[in-house]
Parts: sequence; C-alpha cells; structure tokens
Amino acid sequence: MAIKTNQELAQAVNEAIKESGIKKTALAEKIGLSRQGLDNLLKKQSFSIDDANKILNVIHLSITAEMQQK
Repeated sequence: MAIKTNQELAQAVNEAIKESGIKKTALAEKIGLSRQGLDNLLKKQSFSIDDANKILNVIHLSITAEMQQK
C-alpha cells in the first residue's frame, strides 16, 4: 500500500489496530498513554513513521519508508 500523507498513515494504523482486535484502551496503556492520548496522537498533523511504529510494535507490525524516483 502506498501511503502519501500523514493522515493516510494514521488511517492505516487505525485499520491495523481494528484488524488486530486489541482494544484502544489496552493498546494505549501498553505504550504509556491514556486512551485520549492515543486518539490525540493518531490525529496530530505531524503523525510520523516513528509514531506509527510505537503503536504498531504492540501488535507485532511495523512500517518502513521507501524512496522512489519519479
């Protein structure tokens, strides 16, 4: 899947969370955030690959970047 924006990245992470079956409250606790803190992280404009991997690590996934010439 090609992800081009921070919002697309956050959406992909949200989908992965849903597919994993883990509750967001439990996930938030595992990364040291409140449920509201996790939601705020997913909504921030500068959501990054590091943010995504912090979350995805808990459900045994990760995201990598690939640079392509156009």
